[in-house]
Amino acid sequence: MIISDKYCYIFIGLPFSASTAISKHLSEKYEGKPLLRKHSLYFEAKSQLSTKQKNYFVFAVIRNPMEIVVTTYEKLKQNPKNMFENKSLFKENGGHINKSQRKKYNYIKQNNASFQEFFLKFYNKPYDNLASLVVDDCNYIIRYENIIEDYENVLTLLKVKNIEPLPVQNKSSSKKKNLKEYYTNDIINRSAMVFGPFFKKHKYKFPNYFNDPKVSTFNLVWFNIISRLKKLKYTFTNKSFQKSSSETIYGKIQRKKN
Repeated sequence: MIISDKYCYIFIGLPFSASTAISKHLSEKYEGKPLLRKHSLYFEAKSQLSTKQKNYFVFAVIRNPMEIVVTTYEKLKQNPKNMFENKSLFKENGGHINKSQRKKYNYIKQNNASFQEFFLKFYNKPYDNLASLVVDDCNYIIRYENIIEDYENVLTLLKVKNIEPLPVQNKSSSKKKNLKEYYTNDIINRSAMVFGPFFKKHKYKFPNYFNDPKVSTFNLVWFNIISRLKKLKYTFTNKSFQKSSSETIYGKIQRKKN
């Protein structure tokens, strides 16, 4: 999470939604300062905000969850910097890699699992993520698929002068794979069940080859229950606000001298 008292904004960084790039850019160009953890939610910070800060402009980025799951799979499969085997990064040792991530990583590694096998193994209920816990707190939601223009719109609303575009080195179209390569015909029905309620709530659309699947009332109710349980979990679970690793970009932002 990034806050600026000069420009009166709060940025909520959600996983796999360009939070690192935006946090870095805000810190370097628009006097952003770190607040709590990289992926802290607005309600977690409320008690630390002044009356004035509670009226700041709040924004976040939301991303198509079909892309997020593909990104998750590829990251687990590639295991950058051996992060899923480095015990110093495990959550029980003060890091950020949790047991669920390690379970998925081990499944892919031990079975040389394809994306379809991975998806069928671990995605069997309506998908939800932290976006559902922050959208109501935001004044503006940036769409990841339109991130450059939406980000500039935010800066314009903040009355920033001399707007500089967000660097896009990590959003190369040459690296972006077609979702059809992952969500093949044999997992369309499962995918529709998993993502349908989230799509309906956040106004996303399935790829054309899905033929506009319908979202059942049962799945909508199930999704709402999952969302409420997730909010209860984050509300009543004690969070650690220790600094991120000094090797990460957000960790460097936290240690940056004013």
